[in-house]
Amino acid sequence: MKKRFSTTHRTDFMKKFLAVLMVLALSLPVTAQTSRAAGTSYTVTVASGYLALRNAKAYDDANEIGKLYTGDTVEVQDSSGSTYWYVYSSKLNKYGYTDRRYLTNLSSERTVSVKSGYLALRNAKEYKASNEIGELYTGDKVQIADASDSTYWLVFAPGLYKGGYVDKNYLIKEETVTKTVKVESGYLALRNAMAYDSANEIGQLNTGDTVQVKDSSGKTYWYVYSSRLGKSGYVNKNYLQ
Repeated sequence: MKKRFSTTHRTDFMKKFLAVLMVLALSLPVTAQTSRAAGTSYTVTVASGYLALRNAKAYDDANEIGKLYTGDTVEVQDSSGSTYWYVYSSKLNKYGYTDRRYLTNLSSERTVSVKSGYLALRNAKEYKASNEIGELYTGDKVQIADASDSTYWLVFAPGLYKGGYVDKNYLIKEETVTKTVKVESGYLALRNAMAYDSANEIGQLNTGDTVQVKDSSGKTYWYVYSSRLGKSGYVNKNYLQ
């Protein structure tokens, strides 16, 4: 004869089951989706080799769980550490610690300014023809990763898609111009080219969104950065105020 599972027993079982689920949920790490939404994007910047993703806040070959290269992006989950920050790498689909001195984002951007010639991007902190790995010209943008040296700073050069050292005396900080999006209906497209084409849309900006103007020399399209989207691109300037 089968035993009946009474309503009271069923209710008690469900309460215990839900309690166990709650304990498990609180003990698990934050999901990648939630963390990505809350994180701030940074670009990995190394002059050579790779930046290690680690499972502990220490420099140790044994705690490496992944390799990150210049141009890879991570999303910072905890920036309270003086040296190591806790990040999420979508490329590796892993969480871990990285040395913050090799991370940079747009908030640290500088502009190259030389009277003539170019500013050398180098793979070492010294003035030497053999360590040049790129050429930067007046108006080029770089992002600062490590500014601890008195002369040579570690930077990420988006135009070259390289990391390296430059003489800080040839970098200037430009004032950031912020504009607000205003459209009567729909959205303002963020594009990867200065043209009206549905194929070049890389994001949608709505009324009230703010963007930072990086280049306003275009007659119709300006180059801007959207912190909400975490992207740079072109927008029709007539919908900015």
